[in-house]
This record gives sequence, structure tokens and C-alpha cells, in this order.
Amino acid sequence: MALTLSMGPAEWLLYRFRSDSLAGLRSSSTARDFWRTTVLTAVQCLAAYLAALLTLSLAASALWPHSPVPGGIRLAGLLLLGVVLWTGLLLQSFGAVTGATAVCCAAALAQTLLLVTHTGDPHPAGAVVYGTAAVAQAALVCALLGRATAHR
Repeated sequence: MALTLSMGPAEWLLYRFRSDSLAGLRSSSTARDFWRTTVLTAVQCLAAYLAALLTLSLAASALWPHSPVPGGIRLAGLLLLGVVLWTGLLLQSFGAVTGATAVCCAAALAQTLLLVTHTGDPHPAGAVVYGTAAVAQAALVCALLGRATAHR
């Protein structure tokens, strides 16, 4: 439920990223300055999204009867999945659909194989899969959106 409700803040933060990165494009004098500005903006927007997701998750568990309070590995998995979703939306909004799709499909395949083969506990396995996908997509964001041509 929290992931669904967090899509509103996610869209607003995508808009904020685009406007802040365009402002950074206008104010940067070198490619390195622009890359630094873009990465800093992405980190700030992602942190705000994760804060919204955490708040919504805690609120949903408090309002839903008999639901477990998210914590530990479940919470880590939720937040890592949030990173994957938000960076995927960010990449998609800039037309980098192929990379985001490849990462998400590989993660879905890996998690499906882990669940079908009953390899380990599903929650830690999910966190590992989400963490790997989050790192891959964060690298794509840094590589692709740090170029000025992606923002034109």
C-alpha cells in the first residue's frame, strides 16, 4: 500500500529533479560542475522520496489492523525497492527506458528464481536483489543524467 501511495510524491520529485537539473545546467560552467549538481539533486530527491515512503509505510501499518510494523530486513527491502522504482521512473522520464527495463527484468527474474527454488529466506533474498538493482540503476542515473544532452 505504501508503494502505491508513494507514487504521488515520486512524480512531484521527478518534476523537481527536472527543474533543478535544468537550473543546474544554466548555472554550471563546466561539465564536471553540471554532473556534480545533477548527482546532488538526484540524491536529494531520492532521499525525500525514501522519507515519504517510510512515513507512508509507518502510517499504513499503524492504520491497518494486525499488520506488522515494518522494521529490519522488511523495511530495508521496501526502501531498496523504492530506490529501484524511483530511479526507474527517473530514467524512464529521460528516455533511458532500455537500461531501466533490463535492470528491472533481471531483478524480477533473479527474485523469481530464488522464490521458485526456495533458496534462502525470501526477505533477505529480496533485499539482496533489490539492493543489487538499486546500485545498478543508481549507476545508470549517474552515467546518463550527468550529461547535458540528456536534459535538452
